[in-house]
Amino acid sequence: MTYAFRPYVPELTMASGPCSIYPQVLSAMGTQMVHHRTDDFVSLMRSVSDDLSMLFRTAGRVLPVEGESILGLEMAAYNLVEPGDVCINLASGYYGAGYAKVLRGYGGAVVDVAVPYNTSVSIEQVRAALDAHPDAKVLAFVHSETPSASENPMKAICRECHGRGVLTIVDSVSGVGGSDVRFDEWGVDVCVTGPQKCLGSTPGMSLVAVSERAWERARRVIAETGRYDRSYLCLLPWRSWVERDYVPYTPPISSIYGLKAALDIVADEGLDTVIARHETAARATRAGIRAMGLDLWVDDESHMANSVTAVRVPDGIDDTVLRGLMDERYGLHISGGLGDEAGKLIRIGHMGYTASRQKVLTALSVLGSALMELGYPVDLTGGLQAASAA
Repeated sequence: MTYAFRPYVPELTMASGPCSIYPQVLSAMGTQMVHHRTDDFVSLMRSVSDDLSMLFRTAGRVLPVEGESILGLEMAAYNLVEPGDVCINLASGYYGAGYAKVLRGYGGAVVDVAVPYNTSVSIEQVRAALDAHPDAKVLAFVHSETPSASENPMKAICRECHGRGVLTIVDSVSGVGGSDVRFDEWGVDVCVTGPQKCLGSTPGMSLVAVSERAWERARRVIAETGRYDRSYLCLLPWRSWVERDYVPYTPPISSIYGLKAALDIVADEGLDTVIARHETAARATRAGIRAMGLDLWVDDESHMANSVTAVRVPDGIDDTVLRGLMDERYGLHISGGLGDEAGKLIRIGHMGYTASRQKVLTALSVLGSALMELGYPVDLTGGLQAASAA
């Protein structure tokens, strides 16, 4: 008897990532396999590499690593952190706080700079931490913190660290492609993103940009610690391969087909235009939420992410019931909170394919309808008007 897995698929997923993906990506991923050592695949990788350099605004090659984005972030610690190194970790949300465990796992002496999970770390707090720990080797932070829908000031942080000789590890998994990221200009050292967020493709890869300072540090750390230099976590095998538009291991060919389709969309639309589209979607969502009479989670507009909006769960509403109703009755899937924020907020993702005014108006309509069905009054008409005008 033939068994086929047929999962329930919502008509529209606007969660914290992945979201519904571009139809072009779905189509591209159905392309037949080619061998990864053929001239055709090398040509494809050369095109992908060029596009990724454009996306990160770097003259270097970006590593297309098979494995969800946390792999790329662990690679950064494996290669940059020696036992005893002072590592400053900015904890403005669930993911940022969690990265301290990775740094400690490789022997880092972690200094946490923590703020409430509804705001961002200020550049003044960063400077104070760097002043207090002049021996710091690494500073790590999340650029766009999807669990709380906040965004840290990546440009200011990276420039400050670069000027002091401190290497930066940036989790921009939901930032690159939706917010401005200028890897070379800002002096970033390692920046990781994933195809499943603002690029509107599928999860399963880490896209890792590495500075020359970070390559040099990696060579020294691997040699001095004796860490296995052929480990999948080690950056060193990648250097010579990506410069020739090859990859050192068997790549996820179907995912790369999808990634290329997503990058083509960015190239055709223009990176600045794509970022502006994410900004518009975020602004429209926030305007609509406020006009409906609901409260945003993040404390200030300047601290809010472009890829996702967090909304406080209204009094008397169970967020699992609300999200379940939105999903089952209206075909729209969104996210709840994580960790201590579970039950306190809901998150609407507007990234990649879903970063459009049409999708935002759909999400607001469904949210408002579901809340009214649960007996909570909202000004749905006012919300839609505000989102349309934003």
